[in-house]
Amino acid sequence: MRCLYKNKQKIYYAQLISTSPEYKLDKDGNKIVDYIDEETGETYYVETGTKNTLYSPAVEFKGNIAFAGADLLRQEFGISDEHYEAVLVLNKNEIPITETSLIWYQTYPGTKLIDGELYADDSTADYRVLKSVPSLNNDRFILAKVVK
Repeated sequence: MRCLYKNKQKIYYAQLISTSPEYKLDKDGNKIVDYIDEETGETYYVETGTKNTLYSPAVEFKGNIAFAGADLLRQEFGISDEHYEAVLVLNKNEIPITETSLIWYQTYPGTKLIDGELYADDSTADYRVLKSVPSLNNDRFILAKVVK
């Protein structure tokens, strides 16, 4: 079965690029120096213990999204429907979405500027991809709602 174009809706996705540690900043917004290695001269900064996840700028695509919400307890793809909100169906290998991707369906993707580079703002995403389930002609992605 193929995805009909008339059933597709405008959606955005962003790919995970990397994760980087978050650093403590002084009142001027500069990183606080932890220590400087005397042998290499490398500077180490005080980390907060959390990580910044960096996502590529959001890309628009068309996809078929169906929302979960059955009255009966159902386990599709081994996941109870209380753990996910929607299923995204696309033609096989149409979009390079992975299990680390973010999805914007009802909101417009935000952006953030870090060290002069533009990234997608993960706090504005509607869904994250929980699981990818490929088949012969389609790719299905289980989506979990992002708590804002």
